[in-house]
Amino acid sequence: MPRKPEVHQPDDRFFKSAMSDPEVAKAYLQQFYPDIAALADLDTLQPQNAEALRPNLKLFSADVVYRCKLKGDSGQHFHFCLLFEHKSEAEEHVAIQIGLYIFLLLREQLKSKKHPLEPVLPLLFYNGKAEWQPKTLRQLFENHAAYGALEPFLPEFRFLYEDAHRLPPEELLKLDMSYFRSTVLSMALRHKPDLILEYIEVIFEGAKDSDQVLSVVTYILGVVERSPKKFLEQLENTEFTTKPNVMSTLEQLLEMGREEGLEKGLDKGVYKNRVFNLLKTAVHFPDWSAAKLADFTELPEGTVQELLDIAAEGDSDKLLAHVREGLLADIPLSADEESKLRTLTAQLTGG
Repeated sequence: MPRKPEVHQPDDRFFKSAMSDPEVAKAYLQQFYPDIAALADLDTLQPQNAEALRPNLKLFSADVVYRCKLKGDSGQHFHFCLLFEHKSEAEEHVAIQIGLYIFLLLREQLKSKKHPLEPVLPLLFYNGKAEWQPKTLRQLFENHAAYGALEPFLPEFRFLYEDAHRLPPEELLKLDMSYFRSTVLSMALRHKPDLILEYIEVIFEGAKDSDQVLSVVTYILGVVERSPKKFLEQLENTEFTTKPNVMSTLEQLLEMGREEGLEKGLDKGVYKNRVFNLLKTAVHFPDWSAAKLADFTELPEGTVQELLDIAAEGDSDKLLAHVREGLLADIPLSADEESKLRTLTAQLTGG
């Protein structure tokens, strides 16, 4: 059975997991920054420990740092940082974050005294919903009254930037079949869930092992807001090469969702109370998201999302059966609890 997936912050986790694979990072450089890739001996990529640089300072939720040798006989190296930004509202002051990141890495090099100072290149990947062109450090001060006089003294640097909005699926499909293609296509379609499902075959073609399949499945579940059960239903009539592995992963995740409460050591009474609490909370706070309900009730977000999806269909009998035969299977209910369950499921479906 696969490990329990993390669906909170799926973009950050997916990006960092994928780019921590040197083969994916190599393909990323070759695809988006061929001039930089041409300078580098990409077979010498060495991941660096970025976490040690900022134990008390969170600059980017996902970042991956590599050290790489230059081509030729100089023996010199440089660093490049894969940075990720996905906020729904673009970060206006990202240049400050990037600048601080660069200087932290340079300071760490000075402190280590392992080798001469090496250049640091930041590469920013963005897949927020709104189109965005980040400002440079000097552009942040363009409206300052004394900008004309002070401009020569303001720090300035450029950074490499890629926006997922600029990545049309038809161009990404031309990439060699690989996990890099699976990753970048999934992220480029992050805000177009219908297209993710349309391109599901080619997305999964590049996921070669169980860990890669699980990563892609977990990401898609997180961004298209589907429960494993709903995703299974949507894939039933879709044919693609890796379908058996994907379906098997979804079925195992679905089973994990059913059993998670008991696996955590909860007795049946505590788990039952949480399910009833979910129903009552969803009735009284209909605008709460699945993530907020999951946090409040301490139930898995996938479990909550599945219940909300069924409730949205407006069929109280179907919702009642789902709770009784799915969530509360093998857990006895008293007559009073049965009555409460009927009332809550009816209220939640508008009955």
